[in-house]
Amino acid sequence: MGVVTSDMTTALRTGIQAIFNKGLGDMAAQYDVWKKIATVFSSSSDKEEYSWFGQVPSLQEWKESRQLGGLKPHSYTLTNKDWESTIEVNKNALADDKLGQISTRVRQLVRAYYRGIIREVFSKLDYGATGTAFDGTAFFSDTRTIGSSSNIDNLLSGAYSGSATEVRTAIAAGAAAMAGFQDENGEYLGLIPDLIVCSPTMGPVIQEAIRPDFAGAQRPESQYVKEIIVSPWIDSDSLDWYLLCTTEEVKPIIFQNRQNPEVVSLDKPDSYDAFMKKLLYYGVDARFETGFGDPRTAVKIVDA
Repeated sequence: MGVVTSDMTTALRTGIQAIFNKGLGDMAAQYDVWKKIATVFSSSSDKEEYSWFGQVPSLQEWKESRQLGGLKPHSYTLTNKDWESTIEVNKNALADDKLGQISTRVRQLVRAYYRGIIREVFSKLDYGATGTAFDGTAFFSDTRTIGSSSNIDNLLSGAYSGSATEVRTAIAAGAAAMAGFQDENGEYLGLIPDLIVCSPTMGPVIQEAIRPDFAGAQRPESQYVKEIIVSPWIDSDSLDWYLLCTTEEVKPIIFQNRQNPEVVSLDKPDSYDAFMKKLLYYGVDARFETGFGDPRTAVKIVDA
């Protein structure tokens, strides 16, 4: 090929969109680990308010009439953020028909999008001791009541990370704490933890803790841990980890999606950068935000 024309860049743009869309589908299962701890909510505006959080209906005997529960004065708002990832394509790559190289870089954009979501979802847990939940209290706190509930302590501190034995003690303590969490009417929710999220540092110790003993018998604590997610986005300098219940409608983390990823470009052959630097630009734009879900579905284990 010779001179890069607008017809060529238009065709390339169409091809990039097709490659990106195919990559989104092909890689979805590979990167859907974040959905295990996050509930997805669609957004139709720049921000969304979750005033209904904390409202867990309970079943009661019907007497004279229905017992109505109004919305409590909770106000939890998430404002969407803009996200992007961009690649440069040299005009020579298009002129020399290096489309295979371009396709590889477009698939890297797909991975960047998915990894960005995973990073934002899992790293949110590490901010839970300071970031507030819907009730205005830190997501992980040792003092919280919701309506008429008893104290909800989801921040457990102790010698919980130095050995497999200590980890098993922590799992038992976390499961017992979660079992005691109540709704706004003071009724037990019956929550059972089923998943642990930890850093690569803690991964081997926790895996050892729930491994069957030498006789092959299952550890009692394994009933509470169906899966361990070892995430590089959990602080490896800390020995803290997380015991989660992921079976509720509102999970520990919220993923608020405003705009699905969209391919954008700046690729006119006569643009300034195309003329001065021989560069064309292709990127992906998205809008979303992450936040905290129901604090009763998560216990932070703090090694002290």
